[in-house]
Amino acid sequence: MTTLTRRRALGAALAATVLAATAACGGAAAEDGPITLDVWLMKDSAPDAVLQQINAEFQDAHPGVTVAVQILEWDGRDVKWKTALAGDTPPDVLEMGNTDVLAYAASGALTDLTGREFENQATWLQGLREAGSYEERLYGVPYYGGDRVIIYRKDLWAKAGLSAEPTTLAELRTAGEKLQTANGGDFSGLYFPGRYQYAALPFLYDTGGVIAVRDGDRWTGALSTPQAQAGLTNWADLVKAVSRAPADADETNLAEVLAEGRTGMIIGQAWMVGAIGREHPELADQLAAFPVPGTAGPMPVFLGGSNLASAAASPHQDLAYDWIRLMTGTKYQTLLAQNGLLPNSASLAGVVTGITKIQMDAAAKSWFTPTSTKWSDVDNAQVLMDMLQSIAAGDATVAEATRRADEQINQMLNAA
Repeated sequence: MTTLTRRRALGAALAATVLAATAACGGAAAEDGPITLDVWLMKDSAPDAVLQQINAEFQDAHPGVTVAVQILEWDGRDVKWKTALAGDTPPDVLEMGNTDVLAYAASGALTDLTGREFENQATWLQGLREAGSYEERLYGVPYYGGDRVIIYRKDLWAKAGLSAEPTTLAELRTAGEKLQTANGGDFSGLYFPGRYQYAALPFLYDTGGVIAVRDGDRWTGALSTPQAQAGLTNWADLVKAVSRAPADADETNLAEVLAEGRTGMIIGQAWMVGAIGREHPELADQLAAFPVPGTAGPMPVFLGGSNLASAAASPHQDLAYDWIRLMTGTKYQTLLAQNGLLPNSASLAGVVTGITKIQMDAAAKSWFTPTSTKWSDVDNAQVLMDMLQSIAAGDATVAEATRRADEQINQMLNAA
């Protein structure tokens, strides 16, 4: 789930959305007195208008209920979740990155939603379904997906004499080099920060590598394999050739760098196109996108996204189910798709257009992080980010960095 880096500019960030509402009906059990349904969502997971609309509809259906939405930053989310879920008043609904759900489901912190009915359940994106399941039980309902495409500025491409979109990794490098030559200085042909793991790891899968493999109950890091090292070497070579981004930076400011004309290309999610266009109207018709090209066709993308879960200790589990069911159904998935997010179901392919359709098509060739209940430990320890930074900065060779990362992965995934 990721840092979705879904993330940065879908309108103003929400500090809190509180809408009074009026009757517990639908699937909710009746309770005496006013009720507050606490919903914790992540930053930029839904625009203001969508949240206001869903909570207004929920209000009409559940008189006497107040929906209180709290927005969390991606950084530090794990600490806040653990503290809240261990307390007496946990949030009723939580948005979790799809790499986070397994660990909390295994610990018993989340409600088992198996047997509950959800719209389009039969056609959920498989990666999101798997991310929300533990031992064949459903704990996290697919909320939205996310994979990455290359977003570029047509005006800067024209300045560099470029027209055709690259379809191979070699062509991508050539385009990046031409952009740098045309603009000079610290300009990046493709702005690629060293710690941008969900854009770098597809290079590993592009050459047949994987992060880790499972044998029975034991996991083994596979970053040191020849296939994985070949892909990471391709990544490192590309970054060195066409990027001037810091090795110790992540993807936080991608939109700003593109909008400010400091790069001709970024690897980002579809919603960023609309967000940049709203913030910089002069660029609204200058942005386009294409799939990230690999060594043989489009590069396999990481299918990120989020799932919605309910705390096992929530006193309002029926209400939580009703809110989750509404947000993950066709109506609100369509609204999210219109704002550039990838809907949770293949059956909604017809509601996506433009760049979001490119994302939907790319999701057919996707991968996901190791399905270990301890993977969030690796993610929160930033093992892969540190590995990538050390390579990008020249502090370690690909072989040295991957060997160290494999050792950490082995230790964390196989811990008692």
